[in-house]
Amino acid sequence: MNENVKYHVDSGVLYVCLIGRLDANNAPEVEKVINEAKTANPELPVVVDAEKLEYISSAGLRVLLRLRKEKEDLAVINTSTEVYEIFDMTGFAEMMTVKKAYRHLSVDGCKLLGKGANGAVYRYDDETIVKVYFNPDALPDIQRERELARKALVLGINTAIPYDIVRVGDSYGTVMELLSAITLTDMLKKDSENMEAPLKYYVDMLTQIHDTEVKTDDMPNEKGIVLGWAEFDKDHLPKELGDKLYSMVEAVPERRTMMHGDYHTNNVMIREGEALLIDMDTLCWGHPIFELGSMFNAFVGFGEVDPNVTMNFLGVTPEVAKKFWRKALAMYLGTEDEARLNEVEDKAKVVGYTRLLRRTIRRNEPNREELIAYYKEKLYDLIPRINELTF
Repeated sequence: MNENVKYHVDSGVLYVCLIGRLDANNAPEVEKVINEAKTANPELPVVVDAEKLEYISSAGLRVLLRLRKEKEDLAVINTSTEVYEIFDMTGFAEMMTVKKAYRHLSVDGCKLLGKGANGAVYRYDDETIVKVYFNPDALPDIQRERELARKALVLGINTAIPYDIVRVGDSYGTVMELLSAITLTDMLKKDSENMEAPLKYYVDMLTQIHDTEVKTDDMPNEKGIVLGWAEFDKDHLPKELGDKLYSMVEAVPERRTMMHGDYHTNNVMIREGEALLIDMDTLCWGHPIFELGSMFNAFVGFGEVDPNVTMNFLGVTPEVAKKFWRKALAMYLGTEDEARLNEVEDKAKVVGYTRLLRRTIRRNEPNREELIAYYKEKLYDLIPRINELTF
């Protein structure tokens, strides 16, 4: 075989392995070997393994282009970052499946910074953090989050941009550079009595997010998601309450306000006095009441029945979490009026408990029935005395 190309058959697939450089000097000979392999295995799908490919020129790309004309499902796997950039820049990554080779990392022994619906974030070393996704087929989710983070950065939101994709066990992770950064939760743990500094970071960032308008096709509409929760809950609530809940969500006006969607103290990091937003896969747009509902759950709702949930999720006591939530709400609204705070909090609770009821019904948790009864009781109390969710 040519020293720049080898091939073998494995599990009904013809693997063509490219080695070194593929350019005008050797492209004809490499193509000849590939054609011989195809002739010997005419019915098999072809996968090009680029693990040992160091460089590919336009002449090499044309070899793959001719191969793809015969094998429409051609895939190129295990490309280095440098080789992938050539495929991406030339448009070949859009014409055929091209997959990077991802380096492997272990987060064993790494500090857990926080968990969200889709993954967990770890401090990997002094300079980097890694978000590990729960879904083992998370590459589309990772690409989506990177695009959302990029859009947020362009709109002026200070965020950590993922710069590398890695394998962590059987799943994928994204690596972000955050030199010597700490979370707001870390600040609360150090001094839970003095919340002034973390509160200011937290609310200033929240205000900046909510002051940002987005194009509606750039991010998901959170109202549609909450309507889905309400629709689901209608089957588990008395008809009058279920209908009113759905109607209140439906009546919330459309607003192109950017929202984080999972805004809590684990997702705001401080580096050299500057706040950075992380965990961007939940970015969305809509009325801020939906953000407040998510915030209520993070600080209060998730751990109301079992306080250990708050300790495990945020790393602070339920008392500290609830105090922070209430003070953040007051600072965000710009008022200390208890009646006003209670009014907006109750509306946030409706959104929060609507999600929690659906989430619990769909999950098989040890105290599932207790939680369902609790969230129903809360909604039974709130829905009759609230007529709109806006504030």
